[in-house]
Amino acid sequence: MLRAVNIHSIFNDSKTFVDMPMKQDPKHVLDEFNKRFPQMTAERIERDDLIAFLNEFFSPPGTELEDCELSDWQPYPPDLMAISDKTLRKFALDLNQIWKMLCRKVKPDLKNSDRHSLIYVPNEFVVPGGRFREYYYWDAYWIIKGLLACGMNVTTKSMLENLASVVDRYGFVPNGGRVYYLERSQPPFLSSMVYEYFEKTHDIDFLRDILPALAKEFHFWQTNRTVSVIGLNQSNYTVYRYRTNSNVPRPESYREDITVAKQLPAEARALLYQNIASSAESGWDFSTRWFADGETLASVQTTSIVPVDLNAIMCLNMDLLKYFYRTVGNFSESKKYNRMKNDFMYAMQYVFYNDTHGAWFDYNIETLKHNTKFYASIALPLFGDCYQLLNMAKSERIYKFMSKSGVFDYPSGVPTSLIDSGQQWDFPNGWSPLNHMIIEGLRKSLNPEMQEQAFKLAQKWVHGNYKVFEATGHMWEKYDVIGTVPKPGVGGEYSVQPGFGWSNGAILDLLVTYRHRMKLLDDSQESTTTTKSTAIPHPSLLIYLTTTMAVFFVQQRYALIC
Repeated sequence: MLRAVNIHSIFNDSKTFVDMPMKQDPKHVLDEFNKRFPQMTAERIERDDLIAFLNEFFSPPGTELEDCELSDWQPYPPDLMAISDKTLRKFALDLNQIWKMLCRKVKPDLKNSDRHSLIYVPNEFVVPGGRFREYYYWDAYWIIKGLLACGMNVTTKSMLENLASVVDRYGFVPNGGRVYYLERSQPPFLSSMVYEYFEKTHDIDFLRDILPALAKEFHFWQTNRTVSVIGLNQSNYTVYRYRTNSNVPRPESYREDITVAKQLPAEARALLYQNIASSAESGWDFSTRWFADGETLASVQTTSIVPVDLNAIMCLNMDLLKYFYRTVGNFSESKKYNRMKNDFMYAMQYVFYNDTHGAWFDYNIETLKHNTKFYASIALPLFGDCYQLLNMAKSERIYKFMSKSGVFDYPSGVPTSLIDSGQQWDFPNGWSPLNHMIIEGLRKSLNPEMQEQAFKLAQKWVHGNYKVFEATGHMWEKYDVIGTVPKPGVGGEYSVQPGFGWSNGAILDLLVTYRHRMKLLDDSQESTTTTKSTAIPHPSLLIYLTTTMAVFFVQQRYALIC
């Protein structure tokens, strides 16, 4: 049935059919399908007959969900009202209104039903928007950042409880809230979400309750997504990669996957499907980052790549679990994760760091080489603080690498790569999660120039998003960062989607972070933020003293935690 629907292109979007709930039990629907189309190949089924069958036995997508009210939503959140710039304050309040339009809840009578593809969760949740009508894993991190900026602690807790319930059932957080996502996850940000909530609320009881789910998810990645690699120092290191078990077309992108597979012999297609699904697990579906030939999806080799960003996230998760266990008084577990992180820092150094270029890169386990092209993922060790604390030279060198690459020079943000491939996770698209993590990584550094670059980039990203919002009335999934007046992004398997959960969340968090400093730029001011970045000069005495004091205080903090 799935093949027939896609072969005949019944819907423009392959995802539509697999999101449609059945009107009767699955066995009855399948029996009726076989009765009406006995022993027919998908190609022989008449298109009009198939459409009639679908209309009789399926409901429109999304009808298994209901809109919901956010109990803790407020029109004028205090942190948003503290934004100094009046226009940006109104922008933030407008984004706050969108949360109400993105709230969904699974209809209660569907809890034990097998007539739909949803993975049931008990509480309401905020969806990305557009075709993404269910909850998604890594999107939720930036959605939660935005919810917390709007004072919505209760909604945040509900979403975290949903994700924890899924971990309890399946051992990990799937890509999204549909059963067809159960073969893959997404970048593991659950511990980071809990950290953001805990820092805001200090809800120790909640932390104690959810901690087993965080450890269980960590165990999933440790046992199912690791590979042994020999580092530059000839030592063995266990590192992480995206590698799903699925070797068939993705149900939600069936037509697209079989179209690509036609370029390869039949015996090579199972591996292709696994690499395609593993790319989707990375969140970067798709990018030349994963392509063996650097150009075509048919050459995708994601399972042969150990990604620097995933490993930086796992390094951060070790640090967070260390902190969480110490907070609840379990010092033995805290020490275990502390040792784990200290050991893993050597993997970051000897597997991912390239001393020639002064940056961390993906490592290919087949070619035994780094991919030294610019991808926004190289900044993730800064975001995750996954480098030697006192080795500031490494963070400064990656900043120089990015500056030399010219990625800070675009008017509306940092592009995902510098390769214009037509894939959505490449040039000229900039994505909210990547720009937000780059900004945060630079902001948290101890170097004043990097901190200033963080502010400039935040200013550009907010200004660009604001311009598009004013022009279109929407926030978007991704943005073309080339123009002074940006526009919604392009490329990929589907049209650019409005909404949009993580874009709203990233902007709200940046506006609150820089609430007293950020101003809406006019055109003349904007041009000053796009001038070419320069190399880091020798620090002045004032900068040196500031940095030394910052290092001292960070040392004290880490001494307390450890």
